[in-house]
Amino acid sequence: MRASNIEDIMKELGKCTLCKICEENCSIFLATGKYPPYKKLEVVRELIQKPKDRKPEDWEAVFLCTKCEACDECCPEKISLMNIIDFGRKLCVERWGIQYPRQRVIIENIQKYGNPFGNSESRIGWLEEKFPKSNTLLHLGCMMSYPLRSMGKSIIRILRKLGVDFTISPDEKCCGYFVFNTGNHEAAQKIIAQNSEEFEQYNQIITLCCGCYTFLKEHYSLRTPIRHVIEIISEKLKEKDLKSTPIHQKIVFQDSCHIARPHGIVEHPRALIKKMGFELAEFDLPLCCGADGGMRIINPEVALEVGKMRLLEAQEKGDVLTTLCPFCIAHFRDTAEKLNINIQITSLFELLEKLLP
Repeated sequence: MRASNIEDIMKELGKCTLCKICEENCSIFLATGKYPPYKKLEVVRELIQKPKDRKPEDWEAVFLCTKCEACDECCPEKISLMNIIDFGRKLCVERWGIQYPRQRVIIENIQKYGNPFGNSESRIGWLEEKFPKSNTLLHLGCMMSYPLRSMGKSIIRILRKLGVDFTISPDEKCCGYFVFNTGNHEAAQKIIAQNSEEFEQYNQIITLCCGCYTFLKEHYSLRTPIRHVIEIISEKLKEKDLKSTPIHQKIVFQDSCHIARPHGIVEHPRALIKKMGFELAEFDLPLCCGADGGMRIINPEVALEVGKMRLLEAQEKGDVLTTLCPFCIAHFRDTAEKLNINIQITSLFELLEKLLP
């Protein structure tokens, strides 16, 4: 349920029985011992019912969340905790104008440059070829347009090898996901409206970024089908033999919160890892990397603690840590460098490109 008003939110809040099962699946709580999901619900209730009593720790609670949806998935009452947390963030912005300084910078960057990094370079200037017209749009996303261009190049080369027809828009801009996470839903809606006009021109949209995928699916009202690139690649590879021999490396796979929990895309990458000849290793719990929901922006120290927890487990279980998600890749690499944790970190697509004939 996606509650959209205070009455519906209060009904959802009333379902919580304080069973505390969500504690066991919350990466923030497991890493810090603070702010379990059910506590965030209590804070949102206070923000609604006692707005004059708000305290700094109240808005800190609703923003100290990676929005990984693990609590949604495990909640026996089926409460949409993410929706309630988003509503709490929206209240903080609309009622009190609460915004972290780095959130404000991100919004300004997106409004001015079309990306959260404030990068004035062409979003597609790094591409190695021109893209003719097509009824299928490949939406790169901000991460692969700027800090993770090598990952984007690998995906484009794979799609070319597999004969996938697509084009890339010279006018691509941020989907609005970063803005929505700040609680400024009004600004996010303006971005959605601007992008929707172009998106509707296509028969299909393929996203490279897991965050773009879920944001387009859940917050855009598009008639155009949205697919993640791993779905396309998996379909095409059914017809191909990689001719791979067993590779004596254990691959530890990190699920992307955005496509695994809400959309059930979990088997595609695992089947691909096995098809490539690697041995698959799994984490004990499918926890978040610690980066998303604006966490690296709002509280990088907490994001670092969660990332450390994942990296140390990955180091014990395998040789290579891989994922589909650009947020995970960037955060794991940054965390490993800062904390001197030695494990190879790469995207699943960069592994595949090397093996694809």
